[in-house]
Amino acid sequence: MRIRLSLVLVLVAAALVTGCGEKASPSGWQPDDALQRADEALEKDDVAPTVKVRGTGFLAGGLDKTLETAGESPFRFDITCDSEESSQVKLTISREGDPRSRSVDVSCAGEVTRLNIPAGEPLVVHVEPAAKEGSAPAGVIAWQLGTIAPKGVKGCADDVKGC
Repeated sequence: MRIRLSLVLVLVAAALVTGCGEKASPSGWQPDDALQRADEALEKDDVAPTVKVRGTGFLAGGLDKTLETAGESPFRFDITCDSEESSQVKLTISREGDPRSRSVDVSCAGEVTRLNIPAGEPLVVHVEPAAKEGSAPAGVIAWQLGTIAPKGVKGCADDVKGC
């Protein structure tokens, strides 16, 4: 009996020291988890594109890419954001060499913004870096560019020029 009581006391002491049995404190926003959520969001699609290029980045660094869109098939640019501090970011898209551009709000709540892009001149995509004084905002951007079949184009056929 003495051994059992000693064992119980040792287990209780170990539980108190390690915090076992207490409610775990929330871990907060984690970049790895956010990237996984963003990737999962990009993959949820009834008309999946043939991905040509894909990327991720932190909101603090923004996004500034020129993407090739030559060929016969239309393209689709998909982008999502995951952040605990920003509810949305502004994406600016244009064609290389064309002074006209279009701005689109991208939600940072697990939704994907999908833009149809006809084949043609390279696509220029830009998201302004979202730096705050003292610290970078906790947030990630995930995007992909892929080709889709012409019959897979839903809505506006050219989201750069608009409809």
